[in-house]
Amino acid sequence: MRALPCSPASECVDTRMVPVDVSDQLGRIFSLQFPYTDDTLRDRCKALTRLHDWHKPGEWSCPTQPRASHRLRPVIARRGRGGRRRLQADAHSPSARTRHPRCGVLGTSLHVNQPIDAPSRLGFNCTIAVITALYGGYDTLHSYSRSFQARLGRQEREHGVHTCWFAFVDAASVPDLSASEIAQAKAAFNTTALDGGSWVQSGGWNLVMLPEGQMTATLPEHNQLRSRLPKMMAHCVLAHAKTMLYIDAKLHLSEPKSLWTMVEQLKPASLWTIQARGDGPGSAWVAPRHPYRSSVRDELVCLYLSGIISERAFAQLRAYHADGFPSELSEYAGGPGLVEGEWHARDLQAAESTALANEWFDEWWRWREHNTRDQISFIYAAWRMGFLPPQNQTQGNRSAVAQPQPRSSGLKGFAHFNPHLSVTAAVKSCDAQPE
Repeated sequence: MRALPCSPASECVDTRMVPVDVSDQLGRIFSLQFPYTDDTLRDRCKALTRLHDWHKPGEWSCPTQPRASHRLRPVIARRGRGGRRRLQADAHSPSARTRHPRCGVLGTSLHVNQPIDAPSRLGFNCTIAVITALYGGYDTLHSYSRSFQARLGRQEREHGVHTCWFAFVDAASVPDLSASEIAQAKAAFNTTALDGGSWVQSGGWNLVMLPEGQMTATLPEHNQLRSRLPKMMAHCVLAHAKTMLYIDAKLHLSEPKSLWTMVEQLKPASLWTIQARGDGPGSAWVAPRHPYRSSVRDELVCLYLSGIISERAFAQLRAYHADGFPSELSEYAGGPGLVEGEWHARDLQAAESTALANEWFDEWWRWREHNTRDQISFIYAAWRMGFLPPQNQTQGNRSAVAQPQPRSSGLKGFAHFNPHLSVTAAVKSCDAQPE
């Protein structure tokens, strides 16, 4: 480092940059922006890119030619909430996924002008998107403490990832917001500016307040139905994150390590991959087994006995039986089993993940007037597409039940979450609660 002379001397004093830095190299970044060093750089943008992309080399790049209406800058020296580095980059990067054509069926009910995880919105490249949804004010959005967010930040650095948290809410579910914050949150979804459109934040969440579209606005249980759209179809508004974790609003993570436990089940090394051996491509989707009930039929009967659904819901079960779906068989008996719908993780880069989400939504929407719960439609969709784990594919010696074709060895599918808990500790009981 060297001193930089200042002139005229009457108006300023000589300055000097000392050779110290912090872990994220802010000192080095500052020195590249100002002439405090003897370094001669042919391409300052590339030098800055290397510094900023210290976790995932290659994710940031410099423009080869300027846009007609916008000149990109590689970095902004500012920090977001919690001290996170906020970088500015083009939202339309080559790695961005194209919105699936099936998303068009949602109309304005789940539509944003820019993906919610665009780097220009967040200020960084998001690796794992955490999604929740809460409408109608029947509960309030859980706020994660600063200490939780600090622990999460440290663990992100250890794992070499960035998470971004999105809550699809209405104003009634976040009562602590001011009128100006609500107005800003409602306007953010419609932004088209590459340098703007930052989300209003609350308790670690980026708040996504979308106008209610015609798909659900006129329906009696519109808030409940509306919350299912991000749960099933969030891939329609995510274009950059590689992994998605959905959690019900009622589910609160006590420690950030729970997040890693959930998403790491997608890796090929997990115990429940789609192949008999543990060397397959991993799973496109992971969801937990139901802790109490083991079959679709048991779940539907329980919901009926609890008064949550009416007799009309059994029309769905009869239609599935007619298609050969073995609703009475548990996973351990070679049947499809049953999942708990309060969370799931999915590989957003896998085509099977998007296909299963689209199929799940179509099947759930088909039966929405009979049954608004979604576990049954999910497991049926996974069964029909042949995405269940091998142990869930009913064996040929189990009567004349029609079975979907098994997956090829290179195809990703669905896997049950495999926590380190004894299966015998779970007992059957009918404890279903209204959502």
